[in-house]
Amino acid sequence: MIGERLRYLRKKKGYSISRLAKEAGVSKTYLSYLDRGLQNNPSLQFLEKVTSRLGISVEYLISEEFEKEFRKE
Repeated sequence: MIGERLRYLRKKKGYSISRLAKEAGVSKTYLSYLDRGLQNNPSLQFLEKVTSRLGISVEYLISEEFEKEFRKE
């Protein structure tokens, strides 16, 4: 679920996995695992780094409001 949402936002913003990982200061491998659904329990610290780079909050990422946007596309 989190990986799908991050992938959606990453693509919407035009980021590659490499670019987002570098700019957020996180592991490219771990981000790729999330993106592909191979990992699904990221730390809050990891999520804060990635979501801040994408211009949203962790709270918004897991909110019902985001769910509505995510499911429309």
